[in-house]
Amino acid sequence: MHQEHVSLTNVEIEQLYMAIKKYLQDLKLEVIHEDKLPNYWSLKAYKGGTLNTVTGSVRDVEVMISGLGSSHELILRTGAWGRDIFVPGAIAGLLTGGIGAAAVAAAEIYRAYTFEKNFWNWVNNIINELSKGEASMTNPKVLEQPKDTSTS
Repeated sequence: MHQEHVSLTNVEIEQLYMAIKKYLQDLKLEVIHEDKLPNYWSLKAYKGGTLNTVTGSVRDVEVMISGLGSSHELILRTGAWGRDIFVPGAIAGLLTGGIGAAAVAAAEIYRAYTFEKNFWNWVNNIINELSKGEASMTNPKVLEQPKDTSTS
């Protein structure tokens, strides 16, 4: 799972949340879970199916927004991109005698990077549009996953 985070200031969060939901749906992702609580909004979206699972092209995205007043945090989690790079690479490797595996893995990594970059550019544009230039967003930062320190 890959996570990126931005801080938002002076953003109408309910409008942003609904715009993000529509954006993901326009990308043909199915919203599979939503939470709307005071000061917290979350949605999970998924694009896949049996063939996508077999070929490793499953996509899942989670967007979480939390905060108070005019200050909020937005986290974008992308899951299956990184997890499923091995499967299409292995299939390409089998079909091409190992030659295509690296190319397919590189294409999957680029696809994930492009999705995230496009998402953040779109969010920046939409908050400027919704707030008429009065809102701001920090640059995306990668959130490190906590390391499992359990000794089982």
